[in-house]
Amino acid sequence: MKVLPIEHLTYNTGPRGSLRLRCAAASFLNEEFHPREMVTAANMFITPGLASAIDALSWAICNEGEGIMVPQPFYNGFLVDTLNRSNARLVGVTYDGVEGYKDLDDLFCPAVNRKAIEAAFRKAQEEGITPPETLKGFASFCGKEGLHFISDEIYAKSLFPNPAIPNPTPFISALALDLDNVIDPTFVHVLYGASKDFCANGLRLGFVCTKNEGVVGAMSSIGIFSWSPHVIQDVWAAMLEDKQWMRSFMLKKSKLMAENYDIARTFFRNRGIGYYEMNAGLYLWVDLRHLLIPKETLEESGYSALRVNSPEAGIYKQREMKVAEICMKNGVMIAPGNVYMPEELGWFRITFSLGKEALEEGLKRLEKSLVEAKAEIQG
Repeated sequence: MKVLPIEHLTYNTGPRGSLRLRCAAASFLNEEFHPREMVTAANMFITPGLASAIDALSWAICNEGEGIMVPQPFYNGFLVDTLNRSNARLVGVTYDGVEGYKDLDDLFCPAVNRKAIEAAFRKAQEEGITPPETLKGFASFCGKEGLHFISDEIYAKSLFPNPAIPNPTPFISALALDLDNVIDPTFVHVLYGASKDFCANGLRLGFVCTKNEGVVGAMSSIGIFSWSPHVIQDVWAAMLEDKQWMRSFMLKKSKLMAENYDIARTFFRNRGIGYYEMNAGLYLWVDLRHLLIPKETLEESGYSALRVNSPEAGIYKQREMKVAEICMKNGVMIAPGNVYMPEELGWFRITFSLGKEALEEGLKRLEKSLVEAKAEIQG
C-alpha cells in the first residue's frame, strides 16, 4: 500500500476517520447489510476497535449512573467498555422465569424477548436506574420508552453451513428493518468492526453508523484521545474496496469455519458432551454442568442448584473456575461461563475458529483436562 503524505501524514479529516474508509465502510453496509435507506460517509464514525466504539457511544448518550440493558448471557468486555469513561451500568435482561422461556432457543422468540425486556426495564426503574438505551431489544420497545437502540453486528459475516440447522435464519441488520413510526431514526446506532469477520483484531478498527449528528459530534470531541492512524484505516478500506478479494475471503472463511466446527462437534458428540448448535460466530457454548454437580444431587434435584440465584451458586462457581484452571494447567484455555453473566453455571465458551492443528491439539488437551477435573471435583 502506498503512503500518501497529505492523506496519511497530516491530521487530514480528523478523528472522525479517514474519508476513504468512511466511504468504503458505507459502501460495504449498503451492499452487504441491505439498509432500507442509503448509508453515507456522513453516517460513519471510525474508532480503534468496537471496545472504543462502545466506550464513545456510551459516553455520548449516557449520563453517569444510567443503564444499558443487555440480554444475558453477554460478552464480558461490555462491563469495561461501558463503565470506565461514562460510568454507565449494565442491566442484565434475564429470561429465567419469563413465561414461554424453556431453553436458549427461546432467546430468539419475540414474545419471550418482549416480556424479558419489559421485566428488566421495570426492575431497573425500581432500583433507580432509568436506561436511556438498550442492546438487542425490540426497536418498538425502545421507541415507546424513548430509548436508544444499539445493534452490535460484529459477527454479521461470520456465518457457515451447519447440517444440524437446515433452514437457518439469515443475518438481518437493524439497518434493514422497517422502523418507520416505530422509533426515531436518530436513536438507532449500528456497530461493526474488522476483528471478527475479517480476522483482523490487530488492526483495531471499527465504526459506529448513526444518523444522529449530536452523537457523532459528542464522540468526535473525545476522538482525539483514541484516533487510529489514517494509513492503518486505509488498509481496511483497501480490503473493503476489493470486492473480488472480499468475496473470495468470506467464502474461504465460511468453509474453514464449517470444517472446524465439525471437528469440534464430533469431539463433543463422541464423548456425550452437550453443546448449543449454531451456524454463526467463532465459539461453541459447551455444557459441562455434569462436572460441577455430584451424581446423587443431579438425580435428586437436577441442575436447579446451578442457577446463579441458588444458595449453592458460590460453590459451583468455584468449581467452574477450577475446571478452567485445570485446563490452563494442561495448556488449553476455555472461558468459564460465569464471566458472561449467565443465568446458569456449568457452561463454557470454547473457540473452534483457529488453525486445524491447534484445534485438534487443544481438544486432546481438553479431554485430558476434563478427566482430571471430574476426578478432582467429584472424587
